[in-house]
Amino acid sequence: MIFSPQEFKQQFPLFSQTENRDLVYLDNAATTQKPGCVIDAIRDFYLHSNANTHRSSHRLARRATEMVERVRAASARFLGAQSPREIIFTRGATEGLNLLANSLCRGLVAGDEIVLSTAEHHANLVPWQMLAEQHGLVPRFVPDANGVPQIDRIAEVLSPRTKIVSVTGGSNALGFRTDLASLRATLSQRDLRWVVDGSQLAAHDVVDVAAIGCDFFVCSAHKFYGPTGIGLVYGREALLRDLPPWQGGGEMITSVDLFASDYADLPHRFEAGTSSLAAIAGLGACIEFLGKQDRQAMAQHEQTLLAYLHDRLSQVPELELLSNPRNNLGIASFVHPRCAAIDIAQWLDGRDIAVRVGHHCAQPLLHAAGHKATVRASLVAYNSREDVDRLIAGIEELLQQLDDTAEPQPPAAGSSESAATEAYPWQPDDLSKLDLDALRNQKNWQDRYRTIMSWAKVISRKDQIRTTEHLVQGCESSAWLVHRQEAGVHRFAIDGDSRIVKGLGALLLSQIDGVSEGAVAPSELHQIFDELGLSQQLSESRGNGFRALVQRAFDLMDA
Repeated sequence: MIFSPQEFKQQFPLFSQTENRDLVYLDNAATTQKPGCVIDAIRDFYLHSNANTHRSSHRLARRATEMVERVRAASARFLGAQSPREIIFTRGATEGLNLLANSLCRGLVAGDEIVLSTAEHHANLVPWQMLAEQHGLVPRFVPDANGVPQIDRIAEVLSPRTKIVSVTGGSNALGFRTDLASLRATLSQRDLRWVVDGSQLAAHDVVDVAAIGCDFFVCSAHKFYGPTGIGLVYGREALLRDLPPWQGGGEMITSVDLFASDYADLPHRFEAGTSSLAAIAGLGACIEFLGKQDRQAMAQHEQTLLAYLHDRLSQVPELELLSNPRNNLGIASFVHPRCAAIDIAQWLDGRDIAVRVGHHCAQPLLHAAGHKATVRASLVAYNSREDVDRLIAGIEELLQQLDDTAEPQPPAAGSSESAATEAYPWQPDDLSKLDLDALRNQKNWQDRYRTIMSWAKVISRKDQIRTTEHLVQGCESSAWLVHRQEAGVHRFAIDGDSRIVKGLGALLLSQIDGVSEGAVAPSELHQIFDELGLSQQLSESRGNGFRALVQRAFDLMDA
């Protein structure tokens, strides 16, 4: 059967909305879009079945309860579990991993060990860190190469004190799959508990926890076309029966008195409070939707497209690919030496191309790879070659823009500017050619953005100010700001590791560099920022960064 991404995409209403018809959505590792049947199921629950569960005194409660347990049974089949009692509903994978960390660690003693990897999402790292500190446990890590875990070497860190191994099934930052078969061979004969964070697996692979061989498996519905606010925890029934509950409250008890309580049977003892019932209804529709698809054809399409994406990216001059298309869950991660990752992402956003930028909640992995942030493009079955081509065209357009606005070089030794620098640690940049009115008169946001990017070329690199003392806190990318007074006026200089930060810095300094005390108020600068539409078009973090620059500038003037 030939898979058609265009026909598949037609089942997702977001893409048919007027404002999204040209959208290239490549942020699927963060969250996938939802098919119409999932949206309809959530709406239908509120229209026809809205009531709390397990209080079957009326028909709506019975209907809601029946729906929840029906979806639980479907979820068990979806993950290959032996019984619905092995499925716990949570608000997402993060809550599921916190549940397991708190319940599993409660029975450990100081000195027991937990084995993790450097590739873990923070949700599968921070909870174990917290419990390790609380109980005196020892985290150990699978040997790695530049942050990528070498699973075949895990035996090197296992010991008689190893009680828990919790690893990702696939990296959300670089996309590589974990060799779960090798893990099973190593761990199956050991007296420990094995947790798999499968958040990135379920959208791309048919999950079979029996074949994986793990003790616990965690995933979030929103990663595989389902709704937000609902996650699944699979646990072997015999192991779940021995685990203490993590959260207390209603729904997870059979009886309560003032000094003790009796807990409910599986799985309800782990589901305190009211669950996300409408999201569970949406999950049920999602599982039914996936059951009707040719999952093998979907996976083949994704792998072919991923190889094409990596091939096209590899042809972009100077671009550094951190990911590898082989055995990959649909992710391409890259950086470019001539511009910050956030600049690439925001430029692409102006062309209606959605990617993600940052550390992707996997800071140890990226730090080990030598980066603070990457651009991540992540694919699923509704993406196409046309999406990839538009992504590449957007990147190439940005690079051409950078060629047209090359940054100035530091002054040569012996030049008059260099001589002046010897008298002062730094010199202000020449901002005289920046025309705020011309910026205001640009017809659209894309032209204003291009102009601000071009303004960055007046900001020269200043290694001498790139120190912790001058670093501006609150900027999404690193920015350094310095100030001094000369002949009754304020002089400033700025540097940054992002083209848009430098452009915004040039905008700021064009209004405050060389002015006397009290000539400009912070409110006037914020008004300019708003008048130019920057508060609407730039991300909130970018807006906060500009405000942080303004605050730092006036703090320096008042010092």
